[in-house]
Amino acid sequence: MKQMNVTARQNMNIQTKQDVMKWFEALFSAAWVQRDTTSAGIALGNIIPLYGAKTAAMETFCRLLWGIFPVIAGNNQHTINIADVFRLIAEGTDPENENYWGDLTDFDQRCVEMTVLGGGLALANSEFNKYLSDDETEKMVVWLNQLRAVELPRNNWSFFPIIVEMGLCLSGHPYSQQVIDMHFARLDSYYLGEGWYSDGHNRPRDYYNAMALHYYGLFYSKLMAERDPERCKILRERASAFATDFLHMFAEDGAAIPFGRSLTYRFVQVAFWSAAAFAGIDTVQMGVIKGLVLRNLRWWAQQEMTDHRGTLTVGYSYPNPTLAEDYNAPGSPYWCCKTFLILILDETHPFWKAQEETLPDSRRIVPLVHSGQLVHHDRINHHHYALNAGQLPAKNYNNAESKYCKFAYSSLLGFNLERSRFGIELNACDSTLLLSEQDGYYRGRRASTESITTDDHIFTRWSPWPDVDIRTWLIPLESGHFRLHIISTGRPLESVEGGFPVPLPDFSQPVFDDQKCLLINHQNHLFSNIMDLSPSCKRESTMVISPPGSNIIFPCSSGVPILKYDIEPGIHILASLVNAGKGEFQECRESPEIQVGENQVVIKTNRTVYEFNISCK
Repeated sequence: MKQMNVTARQNMNIQTKQDVMKWFEALFSAAWVQRDTTSAGIALGNIIPLYGAKTAAMETFCRLLWGIFPVIAGNNQHTINIADVFRLIAEGTDPENENYWGDLTDFDQRCVEMTVLGGGLALANSEFNKYLSDDETEKMVVWLNQLRAVELPRNNWSFFPIIVEMGLCLSGHPYSQQVIDMHFARLDSYYLGEGWYSDGHNRPRDYYNAMALHYYGLFYSKLMAERDPERCKILRERASAFATDFLHMFAEDGAAIPFGRSLTYRFVQVAFWSAAAFAGIDTVQMGVIKGLVLRNLRWWAQQEMTDHRGTLTVGYSYPNPTLAEDYNAPGSPYWCCKTFLILILDETHPFWKAQEETLPDSRRIVPLVHSGQLVHHDRINHHHYALNAGQLPAKNYNNAESKYCKFAYSSLLGFNLERSRFGIELNACDSTLLLSEQDGYYRGRRASTESITTDDHIFTRWSPWPDVDIRTWLIPLESGHFRLHIISTGRPLESVEGGFPVPLPDFSQPVFDDQKCLLINHQNHLFSNIMDLSPSCKRESTMVISPPGSNIIFPCSSGVPILKYDIEPGIHILASLVNAGKGEFQECRESPEIQVGENQVVIKTNRTVYEFNISCK
């Protein structure tokens, strides 16, 4: 099989199983040649996470195995030396070998990475028997059994011991049903209904629903259907319900709405759909599932996500360490290999036989109530984005406010990452309302004291200072969206409200219209507009230029149209019409009418009349 070059952005025509296989083999080979004989892993760089260099090298290797096991279980033609792969497994799980991965401790990253060996035993046990001796297999099983005795975070990690025990069970080794039952009980306690989990009690509802909680659930439901039919039925029902929501996170070109942490895992965004095909979920037609997976892979194949060696980098659409989490190592992005589960499906499987279908016709506005989002398919502006109520993870993840708390997230324009709290240019002011005590340090929405997501609007209440109370409404329109903020403040503040970011690859090209607060990038045919509709004040319109590497999709500087206004102590009403997209800018087709009463604001759009209570209670 001819090797594919993955060292540069290219329009790969990924349409067939062979195309996907070539891409995986190219990604695997580029990483595999970086290994050395001093560890049972692959060290790709010198950024060392808290869990150390040895475990980081193990992580790279183990994450590649999420693709290797489907490849060998699916009897695919390939050039990978499988015997060498199993040598590393044998070395890493042998306590007498100098390359031993080590004994587990509580909350250990190795608990994450060992999971793939459970999956491998379930999918390809015959290959373990072929390449490992009985003694090596026994040592591996003893090493896996350590997972029963350590403490794990109370979140999606509960699936790791489940998958390991499942692998032991299906490969004929002693396993613990008690461990399986205990961890499923924990996971059930995180279930919110209608297909949605939180990633632990009162934790985020983000891509971990798809790439972890449902992915492993579908994996289990397919392989344990005969042994655990009741539980597998529940897992499939939950995933089926989730699927009808989750498909709205993808645009027609395959791009997904970036939101939340761990975005550097890139096309793990569609791992759920690979698992859905593997498990035979039929809530969404197989041709639609195939289209979701392959369009997303094609979108990613056009991004600059590899270095000169062809190895994946930490970042999103380009190498960008600013995006990294504190648990990311150089090899962390290879968790995208979970998407290659489709390689276990033979050519006659309905997934490969189906014609690739476009997304089904959908409503213009789709509420995702459990994640606090309204997905807007803005067909007028060719813009696919989600209005967002905001979530605050219990752990203070890197750039959590940029990743979870903005008013909107766009598959077309991405979002900006904060570089500093000082100075508006570094503050990632896109899709936010930022406030400052005129000292250059800004605060935006972080935690909300109230949050309501309905079928046609989002309401949140937040307090950046003890004496500042802000109520925010987000309303999607036929094109663009309307924002309303009622601010009660006991202190004077500078306010800055931003629209969507637009890339500025050439400063001589963009056009900014300060009358409309409109930024146009003619080179990429993109625009962003935020129009002030405040009933009792006039805000200044200008543009902020964020530094290169701020936006997660575009590596160049980005421009954000903003509205500025100085607020005195008291109650203030700020309103705006926000519009962005691709193609020629068009004036918004509706301009909401605002009527302010003593305790009520009435918003009249072309379709709906909204009445909001604005009393201070």
